[in-house]
Amino acid sequence: MSIPPVYDGLSGIADRYDHFIIDVWGVLHDGINAYSGAAEAMRWLKSQNKQTLLLSNSPNRKARVVEKVVTPIGIPPSDYNHILTSGEAAWAYMREHHTGQKVYTFWDDEKPSALENLDCPRVYDVHEAGFMYGALVPYDAVFEHYESVLQKALKRQIPFVCGNPDRVVGHGDRLHLCAGTLAEWYENQGGHVIWIGKPYRPVYDQAWDMLGRPDKSKILAIGDSLVTDVAGAINFGCDVLWNVTGIHWEELKSEHAENRIDPARVNAAIEGHARPTGLLHGFVV
Repeated sequence: MSIPPVYDGLSGIADRYDHFIIDVWGVLHDGINAYSGAAEAMRWLKSQNKQTLLLSNSPNRKARVVEKVVTPIGIPPSDYNHILTSGEAAWAYMREHHTGQKVYTFWDDEKPSALENLDCPRVYDVHEAGFMYGALVPYDAVFEHYESVLQKALKRQIPFVCGNPDRVVGHGDRLHLCAGTLAEWYENQGGHVIWIGKPYRPVYDQAWDMLGRPDKSKILAIGDSLVTDVAGAINFGCDVLWNVTGIHWEELKSEHAENRIDPARVNAAIEGHARPTGLLHGFVV
């Protein structure tokens, strides 16, 4: 089977769409540095009068992501129209459903902004918690660090609000564990998980509202994860470009030619997943 069409930049496809839902981590930056050409591509979309919405599975609220992530990589708020994070949606969910309950997170040194201004006291022993919030874990973490905590929570059947559905995330040229892996294990063992973010439909419906609910045929999503970005967009009902230079790059690149895609590897990776509209070889003009 032939692979979906490959685009070397946005200029080959952007004229078909008026609205863009763009992933942050894996499209605009690699966890450390901005991808070359990403800031210019955002400015170009603005110059073409395209409406853009940054949609991130960051477990933090959008203000922190703007201040600490997006603006420092050369993309100021003036270069996009909207931003929505899973942390922002999780904050609203916890305010509605968990006010007054104690919350446990998995990294004591992390201060998730999704817990700010909530009446949810933070505890550091899962036995004291009324629910768990899955935000970030250290970059050197492995699943085994958290299995005993999850087992204790499972015995008490406390809910797990997952504000970061990613299973892994890129940090430079390495992949690291994300809270989505913990939540997936918990759910598979019979625990109750509230998934917030991509690929789940509610966050796309919220993004659609922010865009003004345009015809979905005029919306293009762009992301680097088959499991979250591609699957989420297809389920929502819009076209999606799979940015292959993100977390899947090592399994897709050719062994024989630098910076080339191996079609056989692409087909192998796509098998069993939602099929993207096309492949984007880097978020550039």
